[in-house]
Amino acid sequence: MSATYAIFEAEFKSSLRRNIQTLQKRIASTFFIFFIGLIFFFACIRLVKFVIDNPQLFPEGSSEGYGTILLIFFALFTLRTAGITYRRIIKSKRMELHLTQPISPRKIMLGMFYSVLAPNLFISFSLLSLFFVGNIVVNTNIVLTREFLILFFLFTILSALSGYMFSIIGALHPFSRKFTFLATLSPILIVLMIVANESHIYPNLAIAISISCMFVLFIFFYYMDTIFIEALESYKVNSSSHKNTVRILQFRWLNSILGNRATSICSKEVISSIRERDVLSSAFSTFSIAFILVFWWFKVGLPSEPIGDIPPTLYYPGMLAISLYMGALLQCTMLGSTILGVEGKRLWIMKSNPVESIIIMKGKAAALIMMALPGLIAIWLPICLLAQFPVKVTLFFGECLFILLFCNTGLGIWAGSAFANFDESDRGNPDILVQFMLMGTSALFSSIILVLPGTVMLWDHNIGLIAGLIFVVVAFGIMFAGIRSGASSYRYIFIDSYGV
Repeated sequence: MSATYAIFEAEFKSSLRRNIQTLQKRIASTFFIFFIGLIFFFACIRLVKFVIDNPQLFPEGSSEGYGTILLIFFALFTLRTAGITYRRIIKSKRMELHLTQPISPRKIMLGMFYSVLAPNLFISFSLLSLFFVGNIVVNTNIVLTREFLILFFLFTILSALSGYMFSIIGALHPFSRKFTFLATLSPILIVLMIVANESHIYPNLAIAISISCMFVLFIFFYYMDTIFIEALESYKVNSSSHKNTVRILQFRWLNSILGNRATSICSKEVISSIRERDVLSSAFSTFSIAFILVFWWFKVGLPSEPIGDIPPTLYYPGMLAISLYMGALLQCTMLGSTILGVEGKRLWIMKSNPVESIIIMKGKAAALIMMALPGLIAIWLPICLLAQFPVKVTLFFGECLFILLFCNTGLGIWAGSAFANFDESDRGNPDILVQFMLMGTSALFSSIILVLPGTVMLWDHNIGLIAGLIFVVVAFGIMFAGIRSGASSYRYIFIDSYGV
């Protein structure tokens, strides 16, 4: 047990030290982001209070309907844990050091799991503390039941356990072996999601089922030490293999638009990115947003009365606009911020080639667009068809899709060069403060560039479509400016930036 604790302590202290150093570099930004986040969190508390006080506006709502909150919490924390596990364990070179020590694989696996579980518990306690403070500040008087608190911490542990196990199993090869374990554990995950969604109706039963599922998962977890080693070895073998490229991913039709070299870079980026779990997690999150939007339509339907100052006809257009923004943020801004850092040592090979920086940035921007389009289209079209939007409104949201796509791609390309992070343990992701600043900047840009065409669209649909088209061109200009700025920053990245 001492070896397990030593691994946990080393990983936890290393992560804590890195976060403290990041915070010390940007103290003013830290307080600013914390203040903005606090306001947003308090606004969410007010929204929850509104839903509780107006259950008649929501056909499935009730004063105790916290099941949806637990479901979203469980899904987000499971995805977060899976991404962290993949970056810090499956892809980390430090695991080779642990494996060379005279320690059993089970102790290594347990130590690494505790290092993932501890931040989840800390975040859960922080969210609850902020909620209690916000409940007093905004005077909402929301009462949290004992059953909700028990379920909240149960799903905190279950999300860490599920994300950790599924990330390890996802690294197995061949696919048949991976599928065998996923097919065994997926029913448990589905049961947990159903239980979370309906937990407010049968809280005691939900607690009993959650504890039973956790017990079963712990049994699987305790005896999967051989699978843990197999997953690490499978990643080493298969990550270095080069499979035949699918012809459709070569994007030869882009040659006439971007040129041969930029198209080759775009194809290379897409092919290498679809092998990365971080990219797949972002894509999965985007498609999850589309699924949640459709799920909400079938569960809630169209409100029968205005929600505050929002008429029922604007309820789903508002949700669609927010969902499109979230998809563009994940797929364009956040992934774009890793475009150079994720290259690692390969960047110096790129810089040694006789290729202009502007061409490299164009190719990477095109790759971001190609990877983001499927998810954004999945958010856009289904809800437009289900909610029976007028044709002109549907087309306008298609224009909004491209406005957000171009604007956030330009921001991501610029951030990926200006804030390039070559720390291999972070897999190219900028530090947490930069990520929050990008979220805020993306929200500001996206809202500004959508307000005018949206206002015109409310006044007249025909003129609104023209305004939307004009702002698509404006957003394309923002993207091109981001590409040129990124290319300028790329030229000034030298070897002394590596590891900083």
